[in-house]
Amino acid sequence: MTKRVINNVQEFLTIVDEDKTYRIVNIELLLKRHPPEAVICFLRELQKDYKKQLKQIIKCNKTDSRINEIVAKNFRIKMAINTIRNYGKEVKAA
Repeated sequence: MTKRVINNVQEFLTIVDEDKTYRIVNIELLLKRHPPEAVICFLRELQKDYKKQLKQIIKCNKTDSRINEIVAKNFRIKMAINTIRNYGKEVKAA
């Protein structure tokens, strides 16, 4: 996987706030140690955990601000997965 693709994926998994930068996952480290499919499986599991957390929060309080954070994280993870998959398709097509 190219450095450019890894950086694109990491950008989806990085949240920049006024005061801090938060990485949901350090994707470069994962992709160096594991094949892309294993990383995608890990990201799917992470999504499942966030979805469970989201359901619990919604049951208790539908106005909780953490809902926004979890939805954003799930979306970012989905975009990261799509980016990894699209790279895999490009490689197979070439």
